[in-house]
Amino acid sequence: MLRSILAAAAFATIAAPAFASNSYTFETVNPLSEKRIVAESVVWSCAGTTCTAELDRKAPTVRICKKIAKEVGELAALRNTKSELTAEQLAECNASAKK
Repeated sequence: MLRSILAAAAFATIAAPAFASNSYTFETVNPLSEKRIVAESVVWSCAGTTCTAELDRKAPTVRICKKIAKEVGELAALRNTKSELTAEQLAECNASAKK
């Protein structure tokens, strides 16, 4: 019995980070030539102007957006499955964009 409890606890500890991640998408103003981009310490899969990745963040923030924009240029959107940045937040983010 104790062995089963320990095994379940070990699995929960290992699996917990997987449950915490959210699917994120950002869209750039200009198409990207790269299929993979590293931004915000994450590898993003890209096609055209859309990139996706799994992040362990609850909600998109201007801080995350600025880090991405410094790598890829101006963003048209940053969202996860539950929320997205407003037009005002994107404008603030794009002030940091790679030129």
